[in-house]
Amino acid sequence: MPARTRDLSRIRSTRSRSEFAQLIRRFPARTNLVAEGDSWFAYPPKGLLFGRPSNVISHLRRKRRFNLLQLASSGDEAVEILSGRSKLRLIEAIQRFPVHCLLFSGGGNDLVGRYDFDFFLRGGVDSDDWSDYLHHERLDRRIAQVHAAYADLLDFCTAYSRNPGIRVLTHTYDYAIPDPKGAEFVGGLLKIRGGRSWIYPYLRAKNVPRRFDRTLVRYLIDRLAECLLALEASHPERLRVADTRGSLDPAKDWLNEIHPTSKGFDKIANRVFAELEAVS
Repeated sequence: MPARTRDLSRIRSTRSRSEFAQLIRRFPARTNLVAEGDSWFAYPPKGLLFGRPSNVISHLRRKRRFNLLQLASSGDEAVEILSGRSKLRLIEAIQRFPVHCLLFSGGGNDLVGRYDFDFFLRGGVDSDDWSDYLHHERLDRRIAQVHAAYADLLDFCTAYSRNPGIRVLTHTYDYAIPDPKGAEFVGGLLKIRGGRSWIYPYLRAKNVPRRFDRTLVRYLIDRLAECLLALEASHPERLRVADTRGSLDPAKDWLNEIHPTSKGFDKIANRVFAELEAVS
């Protein structure tokens, strides 16, 4: 549908740059947001195209009216987003528009994406110490790569943003629970049955004792969170981190291994929204 035929007052977010420009002109008092990142910002509804809110952004945009340009895509990694075409697309957006806050969700897939989580696990181990099942040097390098990607993001905003006061707001995910139940995307929709899981199969393939499953995942999430919080401490005027660890009820709020239910995403969105209210 052409943007000119849509009722701008009903739009909560858009992927169209021309529509975003119209929103900014029509509603100049609103906060202008760009959202970039992974599935925690872009996870599709289960089964139905217009189902319940299914990611952080779909909940966030219901809490207050924003002018919001959505660039996030499921599966993206932080290092990937800050390079190539994704980098160009993001820089062009903050150059063209007076963006008040860049919402960024990145780092999770850098740890549990394809050829990632398995890469950090050490097989052929028989130990009562969970840390022996990790390739620590490999994990350290990856955390350093994520740190560098976020540092580049902050510097891109300083160097290229039309709004010199732009802030970056990110989050720390939560403690995923290894589970054989996975998910897959079919025609842009979410299908639970028949999908693969992201963590559980690799733990079993490397013969990691099940009693260590949650401890290992918790350690990875904490390492990422510590990285982001350290960046916030060194760049308090440019970066805001919503510490979302511990937001979710392990028994009720996970849809699959690494994605919350709609209610779970709302809990994450509440913490992100609180940080957003503090800076906008």
